[in-house]
Amino acid sequence: MNLEQLEYIVEIAKTRSFSAAALQLHMTQSAISQSVQRLEQELQLTIFERSRQGTIPTEEGKVLIEQAIDILQRVQLMRLTGEESGQLSGSIHAATFPSVMPYLIQTTADMKLEYPDLDISIEEKSSMDIVEDIRQNRTQLGFIAIYNQQLSGLNGLRFSPMYTGKLVIGAHPDSQLAQYSRVTPEQLIQHKLALYNDRFVHDFVDRFTDTYGALSILFWTNNSEAITSTMDSGLAASIGHDFSLYQHPLYKAGRIKIIEIADIHQPDMQIGFVQSQARPLSPGAERFATRFRQAIEMAHL
Repeated sequence: MNLEQLEYIVEIAKTRSFSAAALQLHMTQSAISQSVQRLEQELQLTIFERSRQGTIPTEEGKVLIEQAIDILQRVQLMRLTGEESGQLSGSIHAATFPSVMPYLIQTTADMKLEYPDLDISIEEKSSMDIVEDIRQNRTQLGFIAIYNQQLSGLNGLRFSPMYTGKLVIGAHPDSQLAQYSRVTPEQLIQHKLALYNDRFVHDFVDRFTDTYGALSILFWTNNSEAITSTMDSGLAASIGHDFSLYQHPLYKAGRIKIIEIADIHQPDMQIGFVQSQARPLSPGAERFATRFRQAIEMAHL
């Protein structure tokens, strides 16, 4: 077993695909497959199994991947500037889109417990607002979703992708929408929606309206709790990033169902961290980013 093999299995778990992991790591798929196979033989366990949802870790594999994430984080932390002193101070300002906020809060609590001299500020905002805040030096670190076609516009910023994404429906399990595993435009147009005031959702609604007509929108809001309450009560469904909804407490509690959107083209989207190229993160912010990334990876297994 070596660190490279641990990196491979973590990346495969993140992308749910050997081919996507190989592309992300700039390697051939056969090289990664052979390395993972050798690791499975060495440990005498099966790490991944293929399903309709992609390449998914087995229960044994999840345990190993959690351990791999922890080891890789510790290695990264040892490489960070300031490790010798063991003390970190200064200010950190981080922001994320809704649903990831619980991991940002937990990261903040853990960091403050270990490094009480750190001054940490966190925000929940839309992705493009976060990008603008980083450009204006109001935020150091952001976790965002972005269309592939927008990446060229991030000049002066460094984007580190973690996942690909798309928009899906979140609906109460007892709603009429929940009878579908994939919903067509004709079906979707018949149901009420509560929507987050997000660039991606607005783009989707505009494209949908141009082709199929107006959706039945109960309200738009910047308050993610309002949407959570509306879905939980069954008053309306919502549209959001699949990454966000799979992390949502209601989904994990079995109180919403995630439904694919059929017959509508969606531009390719990536989810990951963004920061300034001109203003490197401080040692404290680097460590914060590493722990925040680990929290997200662990939750996504």
